[in-house]
Amino acid sequence: MTEGVFEKRYGLQPAQAFRIIPLADQDLTEERREWYRQAENRYRLTQKYNKLRESLVRLLDDKIFVAESLRFVTSKITGIEVNSVTPKLEYEDTDSELPLSQKIKNIKVRKKDATLTKSVDIKSLRMLNETLISRNLASLKEPPEPDTPEILYRAFRDGAHTRHDRMLGFRCFRQPITMPYYHTGTLLSSQLVDQRDLRNHCEGCNPSDLIALSDSPSRILKFITNWDFRDRGGDRIAVINVQKLLAMGVLFNRTSTLAKSLGMELWTPIQPTGLQYANENYWIAYRWIPAECIERYISISSLEMACKNNTIGA
Repeated sequence: MTEGVFEKRYGLQPAQAFRIIPLADQDLTEERREWYRQAENRYRLTQKYNKLRESLVRLLDDKIFVAESLRFVTSKITGIEVNSVTPKLEYEDTDSELPLSQKIKNIKVRKKDATLTKSVDIKSLRMLNETLISRNLASLKEPPEPDTPEILYRAFRDGAHTRHDRMLGFRCFRQPITMPYYHTGTLLSSQLVDQRDLRNHCEGCNPSDLIALSDSPSRILKFITNWDFRDRGGDRIAVINVQKLLAMGVLFNRTSTLAKSLGMELWTPIQPTGLQYANENYWIAYRWIPAECIERYISISSLEMACKNNTIGA
């Protein structure tokens, strides 16, 4: 199962799926065969329910994210900060006593209702994002680092913790709390990241508010070395326009800068307890990267060719 499927929210309790397989040489009565057939049907129905449940949870996550993003962008455009009202995400499962077949029907109805305004909401958000970028590009705030690059990269694959959508961009692992944060400075000055947050993101595996980026094509290629062959197909690297990140008010900094400001030593062979993986090429963005900030998507092979032709990382 992908992340979040066994997390209860939106009144959607996941169902545990158990598969019972008879031994190959087991001599079964017809009654016992029928029992196994029914058990297999229950297993398949449970799998179907969990898959539908996960898709509905993701859809409702999207709706919260779009609503919060609309609030954020409207605040930026009008100059009036609109307060966020976080909805109650966990509540009682009113369908808990229903058979799975009825639960599946109910989820299909909820999905249909939830999609009624989704496309319009996303189109509205994208129009406002473009407006905000166009308005702010002429008078950008100071970049977060003195030598901030013009382009950052992010490699991604299906099923990754950081959620990706071509219409919405990237969102952090900590679903569904992915709404943008209203701050006029940098990620460093916001003080949103402490030692534990940075160490968890760089070394741990718990949900994080941070999204990994790199300014080094060769490091991106090194990062994906161990990806499965099926994960390497298609355009798997996002090329991100840094000026548009600034125009959208996305908070980002180098991991090494954040570590230094927090008094954290970086890992070295003689400093084994230092923060691992943080370096000058490793950047992090806070919670989101809007789709409008992504200039294009490129394939791994095209990046490899570009690095080879320009002797990058040789």
